[in-house]
This record gives sequence, structure tokens and C-alpha cells, in this order.
Amino acid sequence: MQALPARGTAVNIVANDEECAALARDLDLPAVHSLSAELLLSPFCKTGVRVAGRVRAKVTQSCVVTLEPVEETVDEAIDIRFLPADEIETVSEEIEVDPETEDPPEPLETGDLDVGQIVAEHLALGLDPYPRAPGATFDPRIEDAGDEEPESPFAKLRALKGEGQGE
Repeated sequence: MQALPARGTAVNIVANDEECAALARDLDLPAVHSLSAELLLSPFCKTGVRVAGRVRAKVTQSCVVTLEPVEETVDEAIDIRFLPADEIETVSEEIEVDPETEDPPEPLETGDLDVGQIVAEHLALGLDPYPRAPGATFDPRIEDAGDEEPESPFAKLRALKGEGQGE
């Protein structure tokens, strides 16, 4: 990996139409309309790198209730640190997770950093996991078959129990 200046290096990414289409396929989205990232790559410790900035995108997702298209704006912060894999201390004991502390550095396996992959991962993290079209509601008691009340899962058991009592 090339040495970074002490002040870091600004990296601006703007995805073209082909890259947006590929991301939409990879993330199983109807569309990624735009994607941009403003990042600062700066030195971390002596041999690592810190990637900080923002990912912004406009995407179309499918409503989880109606499957209608739902437009969404993603604005996700990035702040991730990398160290060469051989410099990361591995702990085989039980690990305590404290949400208030920084995440440990990620391993940098090959010495190369794929900034595009980091941006794509943070786009995926910023997506609404349950997008809903305006006014879409889910009521499990409603069936597509009509206005009939669905049969209780225990109705068959009650019927079988009733048959067994007559014998």
C-alpha cells in the first residue's frame, strides 16, 4: 500500500450508470439512481489506514407489504480503521462488546484497500431493512381468499379430539 500523507488523502466517488446498475443487482434492489461518497483516507498507527466520511445514495426498494416501489435516500457515515492482519491481536477468550467504544481495527489482508467495496458495504448498511409504501399495513388476520376469518390452527385438533370422545 502506498504511504498516505499525514493530513490524509481526500477521495470522492461518484458511481456511473453501469456501476449503479451493478450495485442494484448485487443488493437485489429495483434501482440505485445515484451514489456518491466523500472520504478521507488517513494514516492510522504506523502501518494502518483510517477511512472516514459519508456515503449518499438515492435508491428504489420494494415495499415489504405490497411490493410497490419505495424511494429512499441513504446517508450513512463511514469511520473504519484497518491494520495489517499480522498486527491485529487475536483474542481467543470471551469478548465483551461495549457499544460506546470504538470498533477494533479491521484486518488488511493483502495490503490493498478496496474503497469501492467499503462504500458498497456502507450503502447496504444504510438501507431500510423493512421499507414500506405510504399507508401500507400488514394484518396477519387478513387472507387474500376473502372476508372469511382464517381457521384456527387448533380447529383440526379440536375436531379430532371431539371424534375420539364418542368412541
